[in-house]
Amino acid sequence: MSQPEDQHQPPQQPQSDLANELRELGHQIEQTIRSALESDRARQLQSDISAGLREIGAQLQNAMKAIQENPQVKELVQRGEQAVSQAQQSKVAQDFQETLARGVAMLNEQLAGFVNRIRAGEQAPPPPDESAATGETTRLDPDEK
Repeated sequence: MSQPEDQHQPPQQPQSDLANELRELGHQIEQTIRSALESDRARQLQSDISAGLREIGAQLQNAMKAIQENPQVKELVQRGEQAVSQAQQSKVAQDFQETLARGVAMLNEQLAGFVNRIRAGEQAPPPPDESAATGETTRLDPDEK
């Protein structure tokens, strides 16, 4: 039995047709998008959106100005600043800040160790001893026991 000669040669036509059709599809998509962006409706929509955003900006500026000029808001801001200042000067706040700083420092050390183990390609470390899982407990109110 003899085989037809056209079976020995790979089909070239379908591949080039596919490439041509894909190029044409890309060209058509590009033209569609360009036409949509350049249309009168798109320009009108862009103009409407720009005008709307400008109006919103102007209204927000007016509202912020009114809020800043309101005597009740000014008084509230002053009270808030005084409360923050008093809290920062209190012993409890200082103790809390120191304890928080120590806790964050411990967390940073643990994370640095973890990153080093990952970089070294080690597997997960053994579970920590539960008694050493937290640092020393510091009372915020020394009078309370």
